[in-house]
Amino acid sequence: MKVRYNPVVGIVALVLGAVCVFLGLWLALLGEFSPAVVAGLMPMLIGILYLVRPYFWVYPTFVEVPAVVGPVKREFRFQALELDGGKLIAVNPDGTRKRVPVARWLAHSGDWAAVTVNAQR
Repeated sequence: MKVRYNPVVGIVALVLGAVCVFLGLWLALLGEFSPAVVAGLMPMLIGILYLVRPYFWVYPTFVEVPAVVGPVKREFRFQALELDGGKLIAVNPDGTRKRVPVARWLAHSGDWAAVTVNAQR
């Protein structure tokens, strides 16, 4: 099951980055250089990636968390998934518990609800 990023976070990052770029370009047209143009590109890129890329994937035996930028993926194997507050916990067959590095506020609310319903079963 694919869990997407919260679209509000992506849109806010995209808008704030675009405002920085716009103001920096405006200052450049007035004859003054502003590093806001360069600084605004990073939140714009992050916002676009949050809207396009998945946050994490839940498979029957593991959770895969891809990096926002790049091909790196981390896997967290589990026998059962548990919900502890707003956090996912991967429980191994020997009883050890490992926190999966995902946050509820950063996940799409509908996707998070679907994952937590499956985790509570």
